[in-house]
Amino acid sequence: MKKILFSLMFIMMLLIFVACGNENVTVDSPLDNDDSTSLTEDADVNADKICISSVLGLNEQIYVSLLRPADGDCTVSYKEMGAEDFTAIDKELIIDDGDILNCYILGLKKGVYDVRIEIGEGENFARATVSGIDVEKQDRSGYAHFQREEGIGGYNNDGTVKENAKIIYVSNETKNTVTLDVNGTTYTGLVAILQAKEQMEEPLIVRVLDRISSNQFKPEYKLPANGNEITDEYLKDLFASDIGENLAGLPVVYQGKLLDKDYEYVTTPDGIELVKEIEEKSPYIDYDIWGTTGVISMLNTKDVTIEGVGSKAGFFQVTFYFEHCNSIDISNLTFSEYSEHALDFLSGGRTQEECTSNGWYWVHNNTFNHGQNYWDKDYPKSICMRNMRNATLSYNKFLNQDKVVLFGGWEYDYQLNVTLHHNYYLNCSQRTPLSRESNIHNYNNYIADCSRGPSPRTSTYLFSEANYFENVGEAYYVSGTETWGAVKSWGDIYFNCDETEKITMVTARDEVVENDCSPDGITDYSKFDTDPALFYYDDENKCSDVELMLEAKDVPEFVSKHAGAGILTRMDFPVVAE
Repeated sequence: MKKILFSLMFIMMLLIFVACGNENVTVDSPLDNDDSTSLTEDADVNADKICISSVLGLNEQIYVSLLRPADGDCTVSYKEMGAEDFTAIDKELIIDDGDILNCYILGLKKGVYDVRIEIGEGENFARATVSGIDVEKQDRSGYAHFQREEGIGGYNNDGTVKENAKIIYVSNETKNTVTLDVNGTTYTGLVAILQAKEQMEEPLIVRVLDRISSNQFKPEYKLPANGNEITDEYLKDLFASDIGENLAGLPVVYQGKLLDKDYEYVTTPDGIELVKEIEEKSPYIDYDIWGTTGVISMLNTKDVTIEGVGSKAGFFQVTFYFEHCNSIDISNLTFSEYSEHALDFLSGGRTQEECTSNGWYWVHNNTFNHGQNYWDKDYPKSICMRNMRNATLSYNKFLNQDKVVLFGGWEYDYQLNVTLHHNYYLNCSQRTPLSRESNIHNYNNYIADCSRGPSPRTSTYLFSEANYFENVGEAYYVSGTETWGAVKSWGDIYFNCDETEKITMVTARDEVVENDCSPDGITDYSKFDTDPALFYYDDENKCSDVELMLEAKDVPEFVSKHAGAGILTRMDFPVVAE
């Protein structure tokens, strides 16, 4: 009887949608394995005036799209099924896309939810409720969450927003005007707010609504005959934006062989302003003229989430630099044409203890397009992490790049506890990733049409599990100065690849591979992958304790579907009996 009632309600809902002239309806609800999502009749008013085109229960969020009403505001609310009260989402999460309103309900824990949509007022008021929307959890497997109860960034481990977190919304239009009160002082502009986070104890969530652009050097320029002809006006003319208002408050530095000094500027909404000239220029610059900009620096900061809303969020020609930072969460963003690294994480110090005192970085569900620097001979990298501990890179897509990911710039950098899983590397040249002094778990990644796969170097021990390599010149490039890196390969597939002799293909998961990995300078990590004290290892079942471990043969299809930003497909996890 219950299923018959649900089916009748579902048919009524479809009739309402068709009456609205809406033929493309997507309703997502796996309850009882039937189409049980329905409009709750006793709560609805003039529901036929609300034309819903899609309702999707995703991972810790719900997506709703509907035809934009001709008159009146739209309010979207939600509640967990069985609860009494609905909670309205922030207006910024209802994004007008012409004739369609795209609505995003974020920060949900795993469960079943009802969503209510209300438009108009008075005689034109209408309300419709969609019930039984199933929401799955996020995949928090990996070292970033290993033995960590407090969550990362502004979110708890169940996907809900931390109780005292502050949330700001920023778009390209509001990047220089958005405000936040920090300890009684109002900071204006995205750059100023992120730099003020050092003074905040509360977690901060930055929700990005579209593509935020910085500014960039002109790609073509004519060098003067000598450095004396490089004037202040000449340098200003090299710095221009073709994409609207600049992201204000960023440092700009000019250095080079043709300059008699170094120049420091700061960006304004419509250009740059000279800050100071430095007489003793850097002796390490070997270029005619070298410049850097678009770098948002954050120092001594913790508990920050920067996340995209929807499918269009991202950063254009922007680099994030996190120094001495902890608990950073970056997700659902597309990064393009960054002149430095898209994301750069660094802790200072040269002792092992200093190097590994900061970390807990979770970079997931992002798309990294190629970087672009017209001045620097060293190609930009998507992600650089040096001197840190406990990081997870998961469900990211890396496209058409030269150097992709770096862990450890030098032999004296130490990177403790790194996981890379379900990432998609397509048409990249190298560094997928390159690592030094690290213990790394690399599983269920799809590396396709790349010149070179991961490159474990000095004292790195990399456990490679169930990855799929396709058309890769060198599946693993193992090298080092004094001590070589080591790779233990278990369950990987290498299709049309050149395999290096330095990879150890094991026939049992617990087989020991000789290495000298000790990234904290104290602990022996040479067998970390089978040690529950050092690794998320299920000692009883002799396997990695992760949410989803696919066989390598299933990796290409799954990762191609789920990796990257703006993905509106839910990733389900196997049901494990209690």
